[in-house]
Amino acid sequence: MNFFSLLISSAGLYSRRKETFILAALAVILSAALTQATTDVLGLSLSLSALTAGAVIEAIRLRARSRQNHLDRLWPRVFDSFQNATQSGLSLQEQLEYLGTMGPIRLRVHFARLHRDLGRGNDITESLEVFREAIGSRQGDALSLLIEVTTELGTAGVAESWRKAAANLRSEQAMFGEVIAKQGWVLGSAKVALVAPWLVAFLLVRLEQNRAAFETGPGALVLLTGLLLSLLAYVAVNKLGSLTLPGRIFNATF
Repeated sequence: MNFFSLLISSAGLYSRRKETFILAALAVILSAALTQATTDVLGLSLSLSALTAGAVIEAIRLRARSRQNHLDRLWPRVFDSFQNATQSGLSLQEQLEYLGTMGPIRLRVHFARLHRDLGRGNDITESLEVFREAIGSRQGDALSLLIEVTTELGTAGVAESWRKAAANLRSEQAMFGEVIAKQGWVLGSAKVALVAPWLVAFLLVRLEQNRAAFETGPGALVLLTGLLLSLLAYVAVNKLGSLTLPGRIFNATF
């Protein structure tokens, strides 16, 4: 479940994680029920419900990737803003208030909430934990860590840390951006190819003699074996096609 929680957080759905899980479960159950009602083949129903679960995960993964790609372009500006605020002598509350009203639109609500939580006297560690969970990105982890260090140790030398962080982010984006885009096309094509055999199986089962064959023990075994091979192929595609990118600093555990 930690994988699913991290994925939900990256997709910006942490505040609606329960609803997301319920909708995903309903999609899987509905897929199995509709397939069973249409084909009356239990093996195919179980297989398509498993594929539906994979499709839901992929949909959330695509949302998470799209969201993170957009946020990645915003974080250097945020670090630049903190650098300027530190050099200008602004307090943390003043900087958070500014970012909550004038910062990048997609991040304003998170900075506004952090500003509100700290303004109420909430513990900064707990407030930053809520901030990290809502953001769900490595850059948000790094920013919250620098904020906590600044709060505990003072601002001496922190402006340079903000500057280096922004420079590192821009360098990293330039290095990985094109590679990640090409990787996405390759992985996407491979995953779509995994669905093709099941579409063929769904069409074949429409014929009475094929349905009768799949309803037998050997027929169900063929379908379940195909499902197992599909799952192994899915895991292999993700494992072999993955890039070793920096992970989240706190590797949030929910």
